[in-house]
Order: sequence, then C-alpha cells, then structure tokens
Amino acid sequence: MQVLATCGFGLLLGFIGLSMTFNLFGTVDEQARRISKSSWNRLWGAPDRDPAEVRQDVGFQIGRLIVGGSTLLLGAAAVIGSIVLLVHGPLD
Repeated sequence: MQVLATCGFGLLLGFIGLSMTFNLFGTVDEQARRISKSSWNRLWGAPDRDPAEVRQDVGFQIGRLIVGGSTLLLGAAAVIGSIVLLVHGPLD
C-alpha cells in the first residue's frame, strides 16, 4: 500500500511540475497575476505591474522552469522508485 501511495504521490508531483513548466490550465498566468498584485509589493513600495510584464521577466521565467522542472523530476523519480519497489518487493 505504501508503494502505491508513493506512486500516486509521484504522479501528483509530476503533474504539478508538468503544469507549471508548460503552463497547462493557465497556472503560470495565474501566478503572474498574483505576483503583479501582491500586497508585499505595496509594503515594499514597489508599483503594481501588468501580469504580462511579470510573465516576460527573465527571473520569472527562469524560476518557473527551475521550480516546475524540479517538481516534475521529483515526481518522476518517486514513480520510478515505487515501480522498482513494486516489482522487486520490500527491501527487508
């Protein structure tokens, strides 16, 4: 049961990473909108920016690819590890 739970969790992580990396379902657009209108910007004195401007920012694109790609890879590693454990049985 733990192996199947790990496989399911890995699939969930992989799907989240895939949707962040390739902007499935508009996840990146929503994050850019939230960042552009963040209350932290007003607290630090930064002006509100257009969400399209935030999406075009190099730092935002690099961060999106790093976070999305690493989440995708962690999910794939969890799925592969759980399949190996499912095939070979418990380690004890």
